[in-house]
Amino acid sequence: MTIDVRKQPGGRGSSWLAAVRDYTMMAALLVLPERWRARAFFEMRTARSRLTEDSAYRNLGYWKDDPDSLDKACEAMADLLGEAADLRAQGRVLDVGCGYAEQDVRWLELFQPRQIVGIDLVPSQVRQGRRRIAELGLADRIDLRVGSATELPFGDDWFDRVVALECALHFVTRADFFREARRVLRPGGRLALVDPVTSVDSGVSGYLERSLGAIPRGNVYSPDVYADKLREAGFVDVTMRSLRDDVYPGFAAYLARRLADAEVTDRMNAAVRAMWRQWVLSWQRTTSGRAAYVSKQDYILVVATAP
Repeated sequence: MTIDVRKQPGGRGSSWLAAVRDYTMMAALLVLPERWRARAFFEMRTARSRLTEDSAYRNLGYWKDDPDSLDKACEAMADLLGEAADLRAQGRVLDVGCGYAEQDVRWLELFQPRQIVGIDLVPSQVRQGRRRIAELGLADRIDLRVGSATELPFGDDWFDRVVALECALHFVTRADFFREARRVLRPGGRLALVDPVTSVDSGVSGYLERSLGAIPRGNVYSPDVYADKLREAGFVDVTMRSLRDDVYPGFAAYLARRLADAEVTDRMNAAVRAMWRQWVLSWQRTTSGRAAYVSKQDYILVVATAP
């Protein structure tokens, strides 16, 4: 059933002053240099723009087994990535783009790695993650730091696993991150990612899509090119699996329902809300919600090994 997300109640989050502020922040994404867009993008999507209900996950979710909430779908995505990375190896794990570190707490519980180090570009998210980790008494096992995925502040051969949960699309660039991940991994170490992949980059619409989504031009390519870039960075045994049909349809249906919720509309950043509404409307205009995304967008699970 198609759900109308075009007209929803406003509330405090839709006051003219808040709306002007929110849209000004979004407009900045169109003019900022690529290297600054990712931080601005995620600072705009603060806790009040969160789509989850009980957690601080920031991914589209894995909907294969019909979870009843985005929280459960996000947790399923984290579990899938943890299994693919083989975090049970009792080693040292680097989580790049860790956000609020919700998945790090989950991985520590499920897989018991010796240590997880998280790094993220957004200081406010790292601060909030640190507070929660301290409250849980896990500060000796999970270490969160502010830093860049493309200039990792660690020595060579330092980690047994490097993981990135739905964030490498925003790194400037993803290929630079691959080289850094290879450098910090020990021989035999594993890189594992879940990552949206887009191959559309044409005209004004392509520029707007990339700018508003904080996607560097250098990250726009097909899954085949993605695998080639991993090999060029020195990785071997590259495997890739499409998760598209277990991600986009379920998330689109959930998002349409969530944007019809007055509580979400009331508190959410107006610009972020408008972006998500457009995403749903675009999805609903395609045949069965698939055609456009089959041709231009994928969502992949990738595993590669450092020789």
